Amino acid sequence: MKVVVMGAGAVGGYLGGVLARFGEDVTLIEMGEHLDAIRSGGLRLSTNWGDFTVTPSATSNPADVGPVDLILYTVKTYSGDVVFPLIKPMIGPETTILTVQNGVMSYSRIAAAFGPERVLPGAAYIEVGRLEPGHVKQTGPTARIEFGEMNGTITPRVEAAAELFSKEGIQVQISTDIESALWTKLVSVGAIGTVMAVARAPLSEVFAGPEGERTVRTVMEEIVAVGKAKGVRFAPDVVDAHMASAMEEMDVYQSSLQLDLESGRPLEIDDILGAAVREGRDLGVPVPASAALCVALEKSKHGRPRA
Repeated sequence: MKVVVMGAGAVGGYLGGVLARFGEDVTLIEMGEHLDAIRSGGLRLSTNWGDFTVTPSATSNPADVGPVDLILYTVKTYSGDVVFPLIKPMIGPETTILTVQNGVMSYSRIAAAFGPERVLPGAAYIEVGRLEPGHVKQTGPTARIEFGEMNGTITPRVEAAAELFSKEGIQVQISTDIESALWTKLVSVGAIGTVMAVARAPLSEVFAGPEGERTVRTVMEEIVAVGKAKGVRFAPDVVDAHMASAMEEMDVYQSSLQLDLESGRPLEIDDILGAAVREGRDLGVPVPASAALCVALEKSKHGRPRA
């Protein structure tokens, strides 16, 4: 299978790097210093399963690649208007676009641009960050990718993707209710990541504070209330399970929203917790804690102006 990783930063770099380690035909699409570092010295990965360097093909121009079997789409959610035209040269008759972006809206946007028959919605659960150009670090025992058809059927392309990603360092889960999976992830990422970003603190410090745990739980409960109003199914213990997991992994938990804030990059807040706030407003579901967090990050969401 010919695979392209569109946006080989943290999550994309990790997944693409693991595939390359095991000999898969992978091309990384990146730009700037990160691309230069990959081309000159390979992509370094520091992981729970060991450290290694891979040397996959890498380019900034998708037109150089031609049609592929699978596009692993991991770019930031706010980049669609720029990125969508760039991937057109890589789309052939049988191409699947597997999106593992944050939030619950990315599938519908890509499906509107390229057709729902081409898009496979998914989610990634990986504590990972880019330490420096050409170097990605993953922490903790979890590096899971989950995906499935919107109608819940297990199709040949779902099975093929599951076989592709079944490698040491990646746990694969096929979902028969991917909408529920995406909202379930939002419960965790939307609450924990946003609180960490607003607090400018690691999760262990958030939980050590007098109101940290209560705040995270309250935001989780608000997201669940919005999802239920939309008809999304959640496990009965979804909030308790996420809180228990967060407590267990608080020393290694990384928030991409917080990392982007600290680096002065644009934030995905509108497509993560902001999506739940908008849906809550439309559905008449009160989300005061979530709205307050979004307001706190409003001035930062476009990133710091470049000198």
